[in-house]
Amino acid sequence: MKQKLWIVTTVADSLDSLIEGQPEFLNQHFDVTIVSSLSDKLPNVAEREGVGWQAVKMRRTISPFHDLVSIWHMFRLLRKNQPDIIQSYTPKAGLVTMLSGRLARVPRRVHGVVGMPLMEARGTRRLLMKLAEQFTYFNATALTSNSFGLRDFVHTNLTKKIVTVIGNGSINGVDVDHYNRANFDSDVRTGLGISELNTVFVYVGRLVPDKGIVELVEAFVELANSHFDVDLLLVGEQEEALSSLPTKTREQMAGSDRIHELGWHHDVRPYLAAANVFILPSYREGLPNSVIEAGAMSLPSIVTDINGCNEVITEGVNGFLIPIKNSQLLLLSMSEIMNGGIDLGTLGNAARHQVVEFYNRHFLWQKILDFYQDLGGAPNHCR
Repeated sequence: MKQKLWIVTTVADSLDSLIEGQPEFLNQHFDVTIVSSLSDKLPNVAEREGVGWQAVKMRRTISPFHDLVSIWHMFRLLRKNQPDIIQSYTPKAGLVTMLSGRLARVPRRVHGVVGMPLMEARGTRRLLMKLAEQFTYFNATALTSNSFGLRDFVHTNLTKKIVTVIGNGSINGVDVDHYNRANFDSDVRTGLGISELNTVFVYVGRLVPDKGIVELVEAFVELANSHFDVDLLLVGEQEEALSSLPTKTREQMAGSDRIHELGWHHDVRPYLAAANVFILPSYREGLPNSVIEAGAMSLPSIVTDINGCNEVITEGVNGFLIPIKNSQLLLLSMSEIMNGGIDLGTLGNAARHQVVEFYNRHFLWQKILDFYQDLGGAPNHCR
Protein backbone atom coordinates (compact mmCIF):
# COMPACT_ATOMS: atom_id res chain seq x y z
CA MET A 1 0.00 0.00 0.00
CA LYS A 2 1.29 3.46 -0.92
CA GLN A 3 1.85 6.00 1.79
CA LYS A 4 -0.50 8.98 1.80
CA LEU A 5 0.87 12.37 0.77
CA TRP A 6 -1.30 15.48 1.10
CA ILE A 7 -0.28 18.71 -0.66
CA VAL A 8 -1.96 21.85 0.70
CA THR A 9 -2.17 25.42 -0.59
CA THR A 10 -4.48 28.22 0.50
CA VAL A 11 -6.24 28.50 -2.87
CA ALA A 12 -6.53 26.13 -5.82
CA ASP A 13 -4.89 28.64 -8.17
CA SER A 14 -1.57 27.81 -6.51
CA LEU A 15 -2.06 24.09 -7.07
CA ASP A 16 -2.97 24.82 -10.67
CA SER A 17 -0.06 27.06 -11.57
CA LEU A 18 2.76 26.52 -9.08
CA ILE A 19 3.06 22.72 -9.08
CA GLU A 20 1.37 21.66 -12.31
CA GLY A 21 2.23 18.03 -13.14
CA GLN A 22 4.01 17.38 -9.85
CA PRO A 23 1.08 15.68 -8.05
CA GLU A 24 0.60 13.35 -11.02
CA PHE A 25 4.28 12.37 -10.93
CA LEU A 26 4.31 11.84 -7.15
CA ASN A 27 1.11 9.82 -7.37
CA GLN A 28 3.11 7.06 -9.05
CA HIS A 29 4.87 6.56 -5.71
CA PHE A 30 2.42 7.90 -3.13
CA ASP A 31 -1.35 8.11 -2.72
CA VAL A 32 -1.59 11.87 -3.36
CA THR A 33 -4.41 14.17 -2.28
CA ILE A 34 -4.47 17.92 -2.99
CA VAL A 35 -6.16 20.29 -0.54
CA SER A 36 -7.18 23.95 -0.72
CA SER A 37 -10.18 26.20 -0.27
CA LEU A 38 -13.12 24.95 -2.27
CA SER A 39 -13.53 26.39 -5.75
CA ASP A 40 -14.55 25.14 -9.18
CA LYS A 41 -10.86 24.83 -9.99
CA LEU A 42 -9.98 22.37 -7.21
CA PRO A 43 -11.77 19.28 -8.59
CA ASN A 44 -10.63 20.20 -12.11
CA VAL A 45 -6.99 20.26 -11.03
CA ALA A 46 -7.44 16.97 -9.19
CA GLU A 47 -8.92 15.37 -12.30
CA ARG A 48 -6.10 16.68 -14.48
CA GLU A 49 -3.48 15.32 -12.08
CA GLY A 50 -5.33 12.04 -11.44
CA VAL A 51 -5.30 12.51 -7.65
CA GLY A 52 -7.82 12.88 -4.83
CA TRP A 53 -8.91 16.18 -3.35
CA GLN A 54 -10.28 17.68 -0.14
CA ALA A 55 -11.50 21.19 0.60
CA VAL A 56 -10.84 23.33 3.68
CA LYS A 57 -11.85 26.98 3.56
CA MET A 58 -8.87 29.24 4.29
CA ARG A 59 -8.54 33.00 4.06
CA ARG A 60 -5.39 34.59 2.66
CA THR A 61 -5.70 37.61 4.96
CA ILE A 62 -5.14 37.65 8.74
CA SER A 63 -8.41 36.50 10.32
CA PRO A 64 -8.03 34.81 13.75
CA PHE A 65 -11.62 33.52 14.09
CA HIS A 66 -11.79 32.10 10.56
CA ASP A 67 -8.28 30.66 10.92
CA LEU A 68 -9.37 28.73 14.03
CA VAL A 69 -12.32 27.35 12.07
CA SER A 70 -9.97 26.30 9.27
CA ILE A 71 -7.63 24.61 11.75
CA TRP A 72 -10.52 22.67 13.26
CA HIS A 73 -11.77 21.47 9.88
CA MET A 74 -8.26 20.52 8.77
CA PHE A 75 -7.66 18.66 12.04
CA ARG A 76 -10.83 16.60 11.55
CA LEU A 77 -9.84 15.70 8.00
CA LEU A 78 -6.35 14.70 9.01
CA ARG A 79 -7.54 12.59 11.94
CA LYS A 80 -10.02 10.82 9.71
CA ASN A 81 -7.68 10.15 6.77
CA GLN A 82 -4.33 9.81 8.58
CA PRO A 83 -1.87 10.88 5.85
CA ASP A 84 1.77 9.94 6.32
CA ILE A 85 3.16 13.21 4.97
CA ILE A 86 1.57 16.64 4.67
CA GLN A 87 3.24 19.27 2.50
CA SER A 88 2.05 22.87 2.71
CA TYR A 89 2.87 25.85 0.54
CA THR A 90 1.85 29.51 1.02
CA PRO A 91 1.75 31.18 4.47
CA LYS A 92 -1.85 30.60 5.53
CA ALA A 93 -1.91 26.99 4.37
CA GLY A 94 1.29 26.45 6.31
CA LEU A 95 -0.11 27.91 9.52
CA VAL A 96 -3.32 25.87 9.32
CA THR A 97 -1.77 22.63 8.12
CA MET A 98 1.29 22.44 10.35
CA LEU A 99 -0.67 23.08 13.56
CA SER A 100 -3.52 20.75 12.54
CA GLY A 101 -1.01 18.13 11.52
CA ARG A 102 0.77 18.31 14.86
CA LEU A 103 -2.52 17.99 16.76
CA ALA A 104 -3.57 15.10 14.51
CA ARG A 105 -0.15 13.45 14.98
CA VAL A 106 0.75 13.36 11.31
CA PRO A 107 4.33 12.00 11.52
CA ARG A 108 5.95 14.05 8.73
CA ARG A 109 4.92 17.67 8.36
CA VAL A 110 6.74 19.65 5.65
CA HIS A 111 6.27 23.35 4.99
CA GLY A 112 7.65 24.82 1.79
CA VAL A 113 8.69 28.47 1.95
CA VAL A 114 8.20 29.89 -1.54
CA GLY A 115 7.81 33.58 -0.76
CA MET A 116 7.97 35.92 2.21
CA PRO A 117 5.24 38.60 2.34
CA LEU A 118 6.55 39.93 5.65
CA MET A 119 9.65 41.25 3.85
CA GLU A 120 7.52 44.17 2.69
CA ALA A 121 5.18 44.36 5.69
CA ARG A 122 5.58 47.06 8.32
CA GLY A 123 4.55 47.69 11.93
CA THR A 124 1.99 45.48 13.63
CA ARG A 125 1.23 43.60 10.44
CA ARG A 126 4.89 42.59 10.09
CA LEU A 127 5.03 41.43 13.70
CA LEU A 128 1.90 39.30 13.29
CA MET A 129 3.19 37.79 10.07
CA LYS A 130 6.56 37.03 11.65
CA LEU A 131 4.92 35.29 14.61
CA ALA A 132 2.70 33.29 12.25
CA GLU A 133 5.71 32.15 10.22
CA GLN A 134 7.63 31.15 13.35
CA PHE A 135 4.61 29.27 14.68
CA THR A 136 4.34 27.42 11.36
CA TYR A 137 8.01 26.44 11.45
CA PHE A 138 7.75 25.31 15.10
CA ASN A 139 4.98 22.85 14.19
CA ALA A 140 6.73 21.52 11.07
CA THR A 141 9.06 18.53 11.16
CA ALA A 142 10.88 19.67 8.00
CA LEU A 143 11.25 22.95 6.10
CA THR A 144 12.12 23.56 2.48
CA SER A 145 12.80 26.73 0.51
CA ASN A 146 12.68 27.29 -3.23
CA SER A 147 15.79 29.50 -3.24
CA PHE A 148 19.10 29.73 -1.39
CA GLY A 149 18.64 33.42 -0.60
CA LEU A 150 15.23 32.81 0.94
CA ARG A 151 16.66 29.89 2.91
CA ASP A 152 19.31 32.18 4.36
CA PHE A 153 16.73 34.87 5.23
CA VAL A 154 14.54 32.34 7.03
CA HIS A 155 17.45 30.85 8.94
CA THR A 156 18.82 34.26 9.93
CA ASN A 157 15.54 35.91 10.93
CA LEU A 158 12.94 33.27 11.75
CA THR A 159 14.20 29.84 12.80
CA LYS A 160 17.31 27.85 13.57
CA LYS A 161 15.80 24.71 12.08
CA ILE A 162 17.42 23.26 8.98
CA VAL A 163 15.87 24.65 5.80
CA THR A 164 16.46 22.47 2.74
CA VAL A 165 16.75 23.70 -0.84
CA ILE A 166 15.82 20.81 -3.13
CA GLY A 167 17.96 20.55 -6.25
CA ASN A 168 18.98 24.02 -7.41
CA GLY A 169 15.82 25.67 -6.11
CA SER A 170 12.40 26.39 -7.64
CA ILE A 171 9.10 24.89 -6.54
CA ASN A 172 8.41 22.97 -9.76
CA GLY A 173 11.15 23.57 -12.31
CA VAL A 174 10.32 23.98 -15.98
CA ASP A 175 9.30 21.53 -18.68
CA VAL A 176 12.03 22.60 -21.09
CA ASP A 177 10.38 20.82 -24.03
CA HIS A 178 7.04 22.53 -23.41
CA TYR A 179 8.72 25.91 -22.93
CA ASN A 180 10.80 25.97 -26.10
CA ARG A 181 10.66 28.97 -28.40
CA ALA A 182 12.08 26.93 -31.30
CA ASN A 183 8.95 24.77 -31.33
CA PHE A 184 6.43 27.54 -30.81
CA ASP A 185 4.86 30.11 -33.11
CA SER A 186 2.93 33.05 -31.69
CA ASP A 187 0.31 35.21 -33.38
CA VAL A 188 -0.01 37.55 -30.40
CA ARG A 189 1.69 40.44 -32.19
CA THR A 190 -0.68 40.17 -35.13
CA GLY A 191 -3.70 40.02 -32.84
CA LEU A 192 -2.60 43.12 -30.96
CA GLY A 193 -1.49 45.03 -34.04
CA ILE A 194 2.17 45.11 -32.97
CA SER A 195 4.78 45.38 -35.70
CA GLU A 196 7.35 42.61 -35.98
CA LEU A 197 9.97 45.37 -35.89
CA ASN A 198 8.91 46.61 -32.45
CA THR A 199 10.70 45.69 -29.24
CA VAL A 200 8.27 44.00 -26.87
CA PHE A 201 8.77 43.76 -23.11
CA VAL A 202 6.62 41.26 -21.23
CA TYR A 203 5.66 40.83 -17.58
CA VAL A 204 3.87 37.73 -16.26
CA GLY A 205 2.37 37.63 -12.78
CA ARG A 206 -0.05 39.34 -10.43
CA LEU A 207 -0.48 43.06 -11.13
CA VAL A 208 0.22 44.29 -7.60
CA PRO A 209 2.60 46.88 -6.12
CA ASP A 210 4.94 44.28 -4.54
CA LYS A 211 5.74 42.97 -8.02
CA GLY A 212 7.08 46.38 -9.05
CA ILE A 213 4.19 47.21 -11.38
CA VAL A 214 4.17 50.87 -10.31
CA GLU A 215 7.83 51.29 -11.29
CA LEU A 216 7.42 49.23 -14.46
CA VAL A 217 4.49 51.27 -15.76
CA GLU A 218 6.18 54.55 -14.83
CA ALA A 219 9.39 53.57 -16.62
CA PHE A 220 7.60 52.26 -19.68
CA VAL A 221 5.43 55.36 -20.13
CA GLU A 222 8.57 57.50 -20.15
CA LEU A 223 10.30 55.07 -22.53
CA ALA A 224 7.35 55.13 -24.92
CA ASN A 225 7.50 58.93 -25.02
CA SER A 226 10.90 58.72 -26.74
CA HIS A 227 10.49 55.46 -28.70
CA PHE A 228 7.58 54.78 -31.02
CA ASP A 229 8.54 51.14 -31.63
CA VAL A 230 8.08 49.62 -28.16
CA ASP A 231 5.25 47.74 -26.46
CA LEU A 232 4.60 46.25 -23.02
CA LEU A 233 2.55 43.08 -22.41
CA LEU A 234 1.10 42.66 -18.91
CA VAL A 235 -0.06 39.07 -18.46
CA GLY A 236 -1.88 38.72 -15.16
CA GLU A 237 -4.72 40.07 -13.07
CA GLN A 238 -5.04 43.00 -10.72
CA GLU A 239 -5.97 42.11 -7.14
CA GLU A 240 -8.29 44.90 -6.06
CA ALA A 241 -9.34 43.21 -2.81
CA LEU A 242 -5.88 42.35 -1.47
CA SER A 243 -3.35 44.73 -3.01
CA SER A 244 -4.68 47.30 -5.43
CA LEU A 245 -2.54 49.45 -7.68
CA PRO A 246 -2.48 53.24 -7.16
CA THR A 247 -4.99 55.22 -9.19
CA LYS A 248 -2.21 56.93 -11.15
CA THR A 249 -0.75 53.59 -12.25
CA ARG A 250 -4.12 52.24 -13.35
CA GLU A 251 -4.77 55.44 -15.30
CA GLN A 252 -1.37 55.20 -17.00
CA MET A 253 -2.10 51.58 -17.99
CA ALA A 254 -5.52 52.46 -19.36
CA GLY A 255 -4.27 55.59 -21.13
CA SER A 256 -1.47 54.04 -23.17
CA ASP A 257 -2.22 52.18 -26.39
CA ARG A 258 1.17 50.48 -26.10
CA ILE A 259 0.52 48.91 -22.70
CA HIS A 260 -1.48 45.76 -23.36
CA GLU A 261 -3.19 44.46 -20.22
CA LEU A 262 -4.04 40.90 -21.21
CA GLY A 263 -5.42 39.31 -18.04
CA TRP A 264 -4.58 35.91 -16.59
CA HIS A 265 -3.69 33.03 -18.93
CA HIS A 266 -2.86 29.46 -17.98
CA ASP A 267 -0.57 29.12 -21.00
CA VAL A 268 1.79 32.09 -21.13
CA ARG A 269 4.01 30.74 -23.91
CA PRO A 270 2.32 32.74 -26.71
CA TYR A 271 3.10 35.98 -24.86
CA LEU A 272 6.68 34.99 -24.06
CA ALA A 273 7.19 33.97 -27.69
CA ALA A 274 5.89 37.36 -28.83
CA ALA A 275 8.38 39.27 -26.68
CA ASN A 276 12.04 40.24 -26.82
CA VAL A 277 12.70 40.79 -23.11
CA PHE A 278 11.09 39.61 -19.87
CA ILE A 279 10.76 42.01 -16.92
CA LEU A 280 10.17 41.30 -13.22
CA PRO A 281 10.91 44.36 -11.02
CA SER A 282 9.60 42.59 -7.90
CA TYR A 283 10.32 43.65 -4.31
CA ARG A 284 10.52 40.08 -2.97
CA GLU A 285 10.54 36.55 -4.36
CA GLY A 286 11.38 32.98 -3.51
CA LEU A 287 12.60 31.74 -6.85
CA PRO A 288 10.12 32.99 -9.46
CA ASN A 289 8.74 30.46 -11.94
CA SER A 290 8.12 33.25 -14.44
CA VAL A 291 11.83 34.05 -14.82
CA ILE A 292 12.86 30.46 -15.48
CA GLU A 293 9.92 29.95 -17.84
CA ALA A 294 11.00 33.04 -19.75
CA GLY A 295 14.57 31.75 -19.81
CA ALA A 296 13.41 28.41 -21.19
CA MET A 297 11.74 30.40 -23.97
CA SER A 298 15.14 32.01 -24.73
CA LEU A 299 14.23 35.40 -23.29
CA PRO A 300 16.77 37.52 -21.42
CA SER A 301 15.34 39.18 -18.33
CA ILE A 302 15.51 42.45 -16.45
CA VAL A 303 14.94 41.61 -12.78
CA THR A 304 15.52 43.21 -9.42
CA ASP A 305 18.65 42.22 -7.52
CA ILE A 306 16.85 40.17 -4.85
CA ASN A 307 17.13 36.58 -3.69
CA GLY A 308 15.78 34.09 -6.20
CA CYS A 309 16.02 36.48 -9.15
CA ASN A 310 19.75 36.95 -8.72
CA GLU A 311 20.18 33.18 -8.48
CA VAL A 312 18.75 32.80 -11.99
CA ILE A 313 20.00 35.97 -13.71
CA THR A 314 23.68 36.90 -14.01
CA GLU A 315 24.33 40.50 -15.03
CA GLY A 316 25.26 40.75 -18.69
CA VAL A 317 25.15 36.97 -19.24
CA ASN A 318 21.45 36.12 -19.45
CA GLY A 319 19.90 39.40 -18.38
CA PHE A 320 20.25 42.45 -16.18
CA LEU A 321 19.90 43.21 -12.46
CA ILE A 322 18.48 46.48 -11.11
CA PRO A 323 17.77 47.79 -7.59
CA ILE A 324 14.24 47.48 -6.21
CA LYS A 325 11.80 50.38 -6.30
CA ASN A 326 13.85 52.38 -8.80
CA SER A 327 11.94 53.27 -11.96
CA GLN A 328 14.77 55.42 -13.33
CA LEU A 329 17.33 52.61 -13.34
CA LEU A 330 14.71 50.31 -14.81
CA LEU A 331 14.12 52.91 -17.52
CA LEU A 332 17.88 53.13 -18.12
CA SER A 333 18.14 49.35 -18.59
CA MET A 334 15.18 49.32 -21.00
CA SER A 335 16.59 52.32 -22.88
CA GLU A 336 19.95 50.62 -23.37
CA ILE A 337 18.14 47.71 -25.00
CA MET A 338 16.16 50.07 -27.23
CA ASN A 339 19.27 51.97 -28.26
CA GLY A 340 20.97 48.84 -29.60
CA GLY A 341 24.37 47.40 -28.90
CA ILE A 342 23.01 44.54 -26.80
CA ASP A 343 22.85 41.12 -28.43
CA LEU A 344 19.53 39.85 -27.11
CA GLY A 345 19.91 36.62 -29.06
CA THR A 346 23.12 35.69 -27.27
CA LEU A 347 21.63 36.55 -23.88
CA GLY A 348 18.50 34.58 -24.70
CA ASN A 349 20.48 31.50 -25.70
CA ALA A 350 22.44 31.73 -22.44
CA ALA A 351 19.18 32.02 -20.52
CA ARG A 352 17.79 28.81 -22.04
CA HIS A 353 21.05 26.92 -21.53
CA GLN A 354 21.08 27.85 -17.85
CA VAL A 355 17.46 26.76 -17.31
CA VAL A 356 17.96 23.45 -19.13
CA GLU A 357 21.03 22.72 -17.00
CA PHE A 358 19.74 23.75 -13.57
CA TYR A 359 15.93 23.90 -13.55
CA ASN A 360 14.74 20.99 -15.69
CA ARG A 361 11.42 19.90 -14.21
CA HIS A 362 12.02 16.16 -14.36
CA PHE A 363 15.35 16.53 -12.56
CA LEU A 364 13.67 18.52 -9.79
CA TRP A 365 10.73 16.11 -9.47
CA GLN A 366 13.13 13.24 -8.88
CA LYS A 367 14.92 15.28 -6.22
CA ILE A 368 11.57 16.04 -4.54
CA LEU A 369 10.69 12.34 -4.57
CA ASP A 370 14.08 11.52 -3.05
CA PHE A 371 13.44 14.13 -0.35
CA TYR A 372 10.08 12.62 0.62
CA GLN A 373 11.52 9.12 0.66
CA ASP A 374 14.41 10.24 2.85
CA LEU A 375 11.96 11.63 5.43
CA GLY A 376 11.52 8.06 6.62
CA GLY A 377 10.38 4.79 5.10
CA ALA A 378 10.06 3.73 1.50
CA PRO A 379 6.93 5.04 -0.26
CA ASN A 380 5.43 1.57 -0.67
CA HIS A 381 5.68 0.84 3.07
CA CYS A 382 2.30 -0.19 4.52
CA ARG A 383 0.80 1.66 7.46
